[in-house]
Amino acid sequence: MRQPALWIAVFLAVTSITAAAQRPSGTAPPDKEFSVAGPFVFEAGGTKPTYLDAFDDRPVVQSPNGRLGITVTGPKESLEAWVTVAPSTFPGGSVQVWPLEASAAVLWRPDSGAWALTDDRYANASFVLVCGTDFRMGENEPGLGVPITDLTPIVAEALDARVQKYYGLGYYQTDIPLFYAYALRWIGNDELLVGVSARIVGPAKPPNRDQENWDLAYLVDVPNKKVIREVTKAQLLTDYKIKVVDE
Repeated sequence: MRQPALWIAVFLAVTSITAAAQRPSGTAPPDKEFSVAGPFVFEAGGTKPTYLDAFDDRPVVQSPNGRLGITVTGPKESLEAWVTVAPSTFPGGSVQVWPLEASAAVLWRPDSGAWALTDDRYANASFVLVCGTDFRMGENEPGLGVPITDLTPIVAEALDARVQKYYGLGYYQTDIPLFYAYALRWIGNDELLVGVSARIVGPAKPPNRDQENWDLAYLVDVPNKKVIREVTKAQLLTDYKIKVVDE
């Protein structure tokens, strides 16, 4: 039976980051300008994610209603930085939401009830989470916490099914060594446009296995955790004013 290589890779990556935050050796801080999300370039003046850097760039990203602000806190010279939310009515200061190893991008939902986080933690993978603003007591500690939904496995499964259908050879192993997910834009308060950029290898036998770069997007129903539809490069440009730059 064919092993779903993408699902396994993404599961291991996401599981490992929740256990600890360790910066891979030799990984340099990313560029500070966030005009693009991978190959996805946003039209000037349009809505786009805001870049956050564990080491240098730590702007406060205000919610649309002006009541909350997302930023990065913690020492810059260690691996103890966090993406945090500071409610204006909470006297205890910022609430730590997600450990930040290198860089990330955040995108507020229009109603300020949640925000999408793209975590660029690894050299061969990035992933997308949706973080709520329903502050609540943690189950295992007295600190405040927020609900977090991981959308990465959802778009990973969709891409895996798309690749197998494309090749028409589902019983062959298809490798996806590079998989990047990016939160691109909220469509209302329930749907999130998630860009996917991946390198697909196979299914021909080595050493003649073909490699292709796949750049597309998925419109995700966040409350129900399911993909609504696939969005092609052409549709990204015509419908959302987001251009895909071929590498």
